[in-house]
Amino acid sequence: MAQRGNLYRRPSGIYVLRITVPVRYRALIGQREIHASTRTTHLANARAIAARLLEKWYASLEEFRQVDKEKIRGNAPLLTGAGKISLALFCDSFGVEAETVVQHLLAANVPLYALVSNQRGFLIDDFSTLERDPDTHGFVLNNIAYDGAEAAVNGYMQLYQPQFALVELLNGREVEVTAFRANNGNPLSLWLLDLPGVTLNASSLFINNVQAEKLRSAWDKALAKSEPTLSALPCAPVGVTPAIPVAATINPYCNPTYASMTVSALLKAFLVYKNTGDIKLASEGKIRSRIEHFVEIMGDLTLGELNRDVVKDYVTKMQNMPGNLYLMRRKYKISDTQKLIEIALADGQPVMSRDAIGRHIESLGSMLKWAKSERYLFDNPAENVLAQRRVMVREQDRRDLFTDDELEQIFSADWFKKGAGRPNQYGRYTSFRPFHYWLPLLALYVGGRINELCQLYLTDIREDKNGVAYIDFNLDAPDKVMDEEVQAGGVKSLKTVNAIRQVPIHPRLIELGLLEYVDALKAAGYDRLFPELKHNKIKGYRAAASKWFNENYFGKVLGFTRDGKKTFHSLRHTFINAVDKFEINERTIAQLVGHVRGSTTAMTTYRKDADVGEQLGVISQLHYSLPDIAQFDSQAGIKAVIDARRRHKS
Repeated sequence: MAQRGNLYRRPSGIYVLRITVPVRYRALIGQREIHASTRTTHLANARAIAARLLEKWYASLEEFRQVDKEKIRGNAPLLTGAGKISLALFCDSFGVEAETVVQHLLAANVPLYALVSNQRGFLIDDFSTLERDPDTHGFVLNNIAYDGAEAAVNGYMQLYQPQFALVELLNGREVEVTAFRANNGNPLSLWLLDLPGVTLNASSLFINNVQAEKLRSAWDKALAKSEPTLSALPCAPVGVTPAIPVAATINPYCNPTYASMTVSALLKAFLVYKNTGDIKLASEGKIRSRIEHFVEIMGDLTLGELNRDVVKDYVTKMQNMPGNLYLMRRKYKISDTQKLIEIALADGQPVMSRDAIGRHIESLGSMLKWAKSERYLFDNPAENVLAQRRVMVREQDRRDLFTDDELEQIFSADWFKKGAGRPNQYGRYTSFRPFHYWLPLLALYVGGRINELCQLYLTDIREDKNGVAYIDFNLDAPDKVMDEEVQAGGVKSLKTVNAIRQVPIHPRLIELGLLEYVDALKAAGYDRLFPELKHNKIKGYRAAASKWFNENYFGKVLGFTRDGKKTFHSLRHTFINAVDKFEINERTIAQLVGHVRGSTTAMTTYRKDADVGEQLGVISQLHYSLPDIAQFDSQAGIKAVIDARRRHKS
């Protein structure tokens, strides 16, 4: 680590202030050293922030110097015996602030007690069988009368979750508790009180005299040691207004047991948890990349450093940085993140959109919410950190349709005019792939999502008993994964049961030779419609196709603006808009494009999908103003597939 006096730099580039706690104050503060992040990679800024931190630290030392040594020593008889003392009485008697006491109680995991007076309770033999609230992780009390033995509860009861009560106390909030340890030799046994439970504050929270005496004795011994004068300490800078919270104060969001755990380590644990369910690789990749983005910008902070101010600072930074750091690195060939941001902004690159910021905070917040449920954190610092805003964009306006002029440009490529690509001087197809021809046409005439089309097997192209050719969108193979669409607010949602459907093949696609090409692929020994596409573990089979159309063809070759409003998915929107003009019922449109079939049980459960013959009447009405498109050359297509797969192997 690079050193700058009492500053050191983490691998992320962020400077951290290291403060050594004087020996006599270590018992009071509970730490030998304090590490406070400056949250900046600029040395000059870090030094200025460190100066403010140090000034606040010196002020804190002055407060500790004022601790009444006589009270610490003289009130020792108060703690004799096996009784209990309230936190309020302890603090008042020994002249110590509640924050200092709570910090030690949290670090030592000291048991806490509440005085219960003749309240209705239920003794639970095994609390692991009880229903838990997914948000708070608390016990659901609806059925406790059936789960436990009823009795009147009296006396001092040990809290089941003492740390939660202490954190609430630090935040100035009273807390209502219902769960207490049974202390009957069974570690799974609990007393659950009927609502409203017991309301706790500093006066109604108790600790054992024995634990309190240990704390008092440690302070007494520390205060008995020689005291270095404050004048011997480095002088605090003059005229600097303290703007940073005191470094020694406990982070109310963090469980002290996990204070040294880093965000990256938490991410690993979170992904292990997510993978116990049915998380998709694409979703895992998005979660990982967004939280790694947080680590890159803010540093790999410990949970002890992670608080609401840090998350707010992250939001501010995202509002003032380019939207895609990965693309910026490719463009400018700069590894230093801060320098990259400065150069990209100076070059006029657009900043992150509000939706993109929302998606990053959503992923971070989901991990921190889980961390709270697992007691790594006492609270989620990312909760409601962004203001809820009205959706001012209609869902149908999130992606633009292609105009007739744009469709003409898209379908004017050489391979549409000739029905095949142009081979090189050696007769090999190095740039043309059959999906260049078929994918845009299929999206325009069938309305399929890009991954639905890219992953098609030849056996998915079928005929019904009446000879109607159709595409069967199904999940019959393990490598088939449904594509996800971006919804309002960055939420991803698609129920695969609705995307499973059968769509008739438009007569125009048959005229252009789709079925002949399917037969040629079968004869050549292939089992996929697009065997030239390799599978990507994150994006499925669409990875190369999406990059080709959106970045290369649509963006670079045709020169259209890449602002996210018009992409390959706009072909699907164009299809839906064209079908909608026929004034058919919404259920038919929903079936064609793979959406939920209505909003009532009668529509979604009891009414069955129309067969492909009925749908063909709708599909056949589709007509677009496109340039002349030549029939596909199946033999040239097979040759292009062979060349593509040869290139993959090489």
